[in-house]
Amino acid sequence: MTEREREVFDLIEKDPMISQAELAAMLGITRASVGVHISNLMKKGFIKGKGYITNTEHPITVIGGANVDYQGKIDQAIIMADSNPGKINHALGGVGRNIAENLSMLEVPVRLITAMGGDAEASMVRENAVLRGIDIEDSLLLANERTSTYLYILDHQGDMVTAVSDMSITSRLNEDFLKTKLMKVDKSAYTVIDANLPEASIHFLVGHLQNTKLIFDTVSTTKALRGKGVLEGFYGIKPNLIEAEVLLDRKILTNKDIESAGQAFLDMGIKKVFITLGKKGVYFTDGEHSFFRNSKVSKVVNVTGAGDAFTAAMVYGLQHQLKGIEFVDFCLGASGVTVMSKDTIARNLSVDNIKQMIKET
Repeated sequence: MTEREREVFDLIEKDPMISQAELAAMLGITRASVGVHISNLMKKGFIKGKGYITNTEHPITVIGGANVDYQGKIDQAIIMADSNPGKINHALGGVGRNIAENLSMLEVPVRLITAMGGDAEASMVRENAVLRGIDIEDSLLLANERTSTYLYILDHQGDMVTAVSDMSITSRLNEDFLKTKLMKVDKSAYTVIDANLPEASIHFLVGHLQNTKLIFDTVSTTKALRGKGVLEGFYGIKPNLIEAEVLLDRKILTNKDIESAGQAFLDMGIKKVFITLGKKGVYFTDGEHSFFRNSKVSKVVNVTGAGDAFTAAMVYGLQHQLKGIEFVDFCLGASGVTVMSKDTIARNLSVDNIKQMIKET
């Protein structure tokens, strides 16, 4: 591109529906000159089709929470209202952030849109993003607020005693902020929406994103309800049994009930439905393929990040046009690699290791 062609291209990428007259006025050149530059960009392959669709690669987008988890584990029987000897550890977390990091481990270009404060925790999130090649350029930075933080205490047997969740900053991912990102997000092939977002934000995104295919990560029973009113706008969904029950207002007790629930989601217009069943695996349906699938992992170490790895593998599978059992096994394989790791994000997660896990299980 010439320097002037680059200027024209950048403006078109920001607003594909911009007119030649508007471009001319913004650049201080004639409309005829704009036409020449656009013609050259088309000939060179930088612009394709009507409406100035730009021929550039856009990463998968994940919109959701990023936080730092602090764990305190007590060495011996707990003494309430007193100081207890033990160990304190911290790790990066947040459903959206975890999914984005898992995608980066699968070598999928990914953009994370989240909210961060002006603190050490935000620096940790940014440093990890740089390390993993996660694009966080469009995230919301609020210098006077705290990054989302989760603090929990375990007794000497590993059972949770209490916890404090400070995720208030996530509420700042509101309509006013998100509307400034719509055009860029809508160029992604797939966009994952984390149910930690405010209900109004989820509804806004579903109502205004027209081209990207939306994947809903339900997070929890309570938070899944935030997307209940707009389920028909999602391309893919991954609830567990209890989340499926609250989303469909029905009890799910038998395999026949699970199959019926899957069909109910399809009837809403959802194309890919995964209902996770814990140790029993998953039920999958897309209208063409419908089946139960189990995975026998030899050793479960930590189940915390299994769902996030599963969602990332869903996106990978969609992007690479995996189908049927091959698709579902890849998702179960990613989950299997993760539950056998002590870390929430398995350090050895990769496409090759997932394929090896599939062979073994």
